[in-house]
Amino acid sequence: MTAQPLLSIRDLEVVFRSRTSTVSAVRGASLDLYAGHSLAIVGESGSGKSTTAHAVIGLLPGGGRVTGGSIRFDGQELVGAPASRLVALRGSGIGLVPQDPMSNLNPVYRVGAQIRESLRANNVDVSRSTYRALLELTHETDLADTPAARLYLSSDGRRDLLAALSERGVDVESLADRLVVGFTTRLEVQSLLRQLGLQDAAALAERYVVGASATDRVAGLLAEAGLADAARRARQYPHEFSGGMRQRALIAMALAARPKLLIADEPTSALDVTVQRQILDHLGLLTRELDTALLFITHDLGLAAERAEQLVVMYKGRVVESGPSLEILTNPRHPYTKRLVQAAPSLASRRIQQAKDQGEEAAVIAVSGGEGLVKAPDLLEVRGVSKVFQLRGSRPWDRTDFTAVDDVSLTVARGSTAALVGESGSGKSTVANMVLSLLEPTKGTIVFDGVDTASLSRHELFDFRSRVQPVFQDPYGSLDPMFSIFRIIEEPLRTHRVGGRAAREARVRELLDQVALPASTMRRYPNELSGGQRQRVAVARALALQPQLVVLDEAVSALDVLVQAQVLELLGRLQRELSLTYLFITHDLAVVRQMADQVYVMEKGRVVEQGPTDRVFEEPLEEYTKALLAAIPGSSINLHPRGH
Repeated sequence: MTAQPLLSIRDLEVVFRSRTSTVSAVRGASLDLYAGHSLAIVGESGSGKSTTAHAVIGLLPGGGRVTGGSIRFDGQELVGAPASRLVALRGSGIGLVPQDPMSNLNPVYRVGAQIRESLRANNVDVSRSTYRALLELTHETDLADTPAARLYLSSDGRRDLLAALSERGVDVESLADRLVVGFTTRLEVQSLLRQLGLQDAAALAERYVVGASATDRVAGLLAEAGLADAARRARQYPHEFSGGMRQRALIAMALAARPKLLIADEPTSALDVTVQRQILDHLGLLTRELDTALLFITHDLGLAAERAEQLVVMYKGRVVESGPSLEILTNPRHPYTKRLVQAAPSLASRRIQQAKDQGEEAAVIAVSGGEGLVKAPDLLEVRGVSKVFQLRGSRPWDRTDFTAVDDVSLTVARGSTAALVGESGSGKSTVANMVLSLLEPTKGTIVFDGVDTASLSRHELFDFRSRVQPVFQDPYGSLDPMFSIFRIIEEPLRTHRVGGRAAREARVRELLDQVALPASTMRRYPNELSGGQRQRVAVARALALQPQLVVLDEAVSALDVLVQAQVLELLGRLQRELSLTYLFITHDLAVVRQMADQVYVMEKGRVVEQGPTDRVFEEPLEEYTKALLAAIPGSSINLHPRGH
């Protein structure tokens, strides 16, 4: 008898209605997801992938309605179900890890309090552990799986157990790290004690593991999600967490009630590749241990293929292709899927590497200037630069020094692209801000076109800013929403008193044409444009004063892969046509492979590796660089399997 899908969607129709229009967001979508399996829905923004997921959990935004089709979860029809049933399913039956952790955690409540609230909302009795618990991790068949064995270790129980074992002469140092408050079960404690050769392991486990408090269980859930020092972290507020830590807190919250289905909606899109890999590895481990089905929403086909067994590709609200991940990746049939495969930077990087490994011509041509450009004279030199910030302590008069950048040196050849790579907190954006003269180095020198920028007078610094221009990460936050596109692009021209009104308008038209936007765009406002269009406007603004150096600070990381590919192609074309020099700041090595001539890898404020792009990718010297390369989504995928 064939097993029934845990989630079955058939001919789903979703529309959004406003006073003036009706928009079909999902049209005839169908998919099946089985218990314990993983499926990824892939597509660009507006494809309907997130709308499909939110329809399942009954969380469509205002104006959104399911107008047709069927959604069956665990044998229940959800379309037309009363709101009370959908509310009851959330958390206990279906968990959600949303995209933006900062806007989904309440900033005025401690993280632990918010996880505790999710337990209460789902009627989880943490002290008696009567709900579904962790699967047996020890795989020892002689240990009975009983309700009593699912009690969690409390902080008091852990302390007393370690004290009792220490009195017996047991070396508890190695054991202490494996006894996690609110996470380790009686079953696991019994197994660990048996491994130590204790004959009364069962009696000890029964005596000291008698159930955890809600506070202990919250700490255990955070530990389960991969947060170290979980008890202390539970007492902190969201703003005290990094992006990766906040995402782990949301994963803990989503899995607290042990749902049968977990929906992960772009859960790592804003995170560094190494943090992304850690979180996705841990998420995969947890869902396997709990036999939880995973519905993964993403725009990155390489990431989806690496993390899910099945793929569903959506385009303009329709499912255009579905099937096993590797099959779709290596043999895409629909034109849109083929575009996704070609555009994904992670897969482009993989194709370059595999083509080199096989001695073939690279399938994807890098958009950087080439070997000859690297030998050109240096336009920018950063010599032994450090930046020390003073951080406030617990008392107003307390100050501690924090070295964000430590003795960094780099050069950027005229007309080439140098990439500064590293995780969040590595110091790369601080270097960029010093290059832009937005921050003053604590020590060291920055030389632009042969002149030390520290020696510039006020007038010379004003001129310098016309020759060095930035493009920032967030196209939504870097453009003034109150300005028209014309005024946004014209502003630097007006500030630097370039030409009259007619000349400036002609220049804005020319710039819009250079970034492949119609002249009519100048009459619009940022909220009327897509993310990719906004970033093109940001590039046009940066080029207004005809700079020599453009500092691109994570300039494509917030964009869908198709839009990202378009912007990267645009940057490459503009570099060739205008002889631009780029300093490219990013955490995404897949993009670096396509863009850069020279790579500088930063870790904890220092440059730990540098060299030509091909050398760094093919023969990395440092373990940190190897870890960054290994974390590129799709790096484990063979794009040329036998038979293709």
